[in-house]
Amino acid sequence: MRQLPTPHKVMRKGYDVVRSARSRLDSLVLVPPSADDWPRVTAEHLSLLDGRTLNFCVRVPGEVTASSASLLLGGSSTPVVIPLTLVQRSDGQVEAQGTAVLDLLEADADAHPPVPAGVRRFLLGSGQWRLSVVFTDAAGTERRFAVAKAPRLMPDGPTVPEPVRPDGTYCRLIASGTGRAYVSVGRDDAEAEILAVKIGWSEVTLEGRLVNAPAEECSGDVELVRRSGKAARVVPATWHGDVFVCSLTVADFGDLGTKEQIFDVRLQRPRRRALKISRQRTDVRSPGDVFRMPHRLLTADDDSVLRINPYYTPIGSLAFRAAHLPSGC
Repeated sequence: MRQLPTPHKVMRKGYDVVRSARSRLDSLVLVPPSADDWPRVTAEHLSLLDGRTLNFCVRVPGEVTASSASLLLGGSSTPVVIPLTLVQRSDGQVEAQGTAVLDLLEADADAHPPVPAGVRRFLLGSGQWRLSVVFTDAAGTERRFAVAKAPRLMPDGPTVPEPVRPDGTYCRLIASGTGRAYVSVGRDDAEAEILAVKIGWSEVTLEGRLVNAPAEECSGDVELVRRSGKAARVVPATWHGDVFVCSLTVADFGDLGTKEQIFDVRLQRPRRRALKISRQRTDVRSPGDVFRMPHRLLTADDDSVLRINPYYTPIGSLAFRAAHLPSGC
C-alpha cells in the first residue's frame, strides 16, 4: 500500500512550486508596450555578471551597414549611452559587443568593488530601463531597434542568475509581457539576516545584520514568538553598527513541557515594524537543501535540559523547535 506523504512534505512541495513560479515571474514584468517596441533585434548574449557587469552582444541586421553602434538604456529623451564595438565574424557577419558596470545612482556614496580596466561605470536611477540598440552608418544615418530578451543559454543550475549584492541594491534583467529586454535597478526594503548561529552548552548566540537601513535605525531587540498561543519573549541585543548579537538561554523559551513547541525569531525595532530574522541572502537556488542545523541540548542552571533545533522555514526565516527532556533522561 502506498504511504501518504506527511503534512510537512506536502507543505515543502507546495513552497517549492511557489518558489519555482516566483523565479519565473521575477524575470517577467508586465509593462505597457511603448511606441519604440518595434522593429526588434534579439540579443545574441545578454547577462549580468556579479549582479552589476552588463555583457551585451547583438548581430547587426543584414540590411544595415554600420560604422558604429551604441546600446541605449531608457527612453529617447535622455538615454544612458553605452558604446559598442563592431566585430567581424568568420562567417562574414558583424556583431556589436559591449561591457559596462551598472550601479544605483542613490547608492553612489556606498563602497563599491573596483571597476575593471577599460570598462565604464554608469549610474542609473531606481526603476526599469528598457534596452535599445542604435546602428549608425558612415553618413550619420541612424537605425534604432528595440532589444528582445536573449534566449536562455543553459537550464537552471544550483544558483540563481543574478547574485545578491552585499550593499542591498539590485540590478536585474527582466522582460516585458511582449518580450522586450529591460534592466531593473533599485534597493530592497530593510531586512534582518543571520550571520551566525552558535550553539553552546547553555546558550545560543545569534549574530545578525540589519540590511538596507540607515545608521539611526540600527537598534532593537530579538523577540521569540511561540506559535502556540502567540506568547512572546523579548531578549536584549547588543549592537555594533548594523550588526547585532543576542544570547538565548533556556529561560528565554519559557515554561515548556516535553511537547515540542515552535518559536519564530524576529527583530523588534523601536517605532518600526518587526522584521523576521532570515538566513543570509544567497544566490543558492534551493537553500533549504543546503543550509541545515543540528539538534542540540541546552542545560539550565537548575540542570533542566532543553532539546533545541534551529532551522529555516520554507520562506527562509529563522525558527526554533524546542522541548524539555523528561526528568531522569
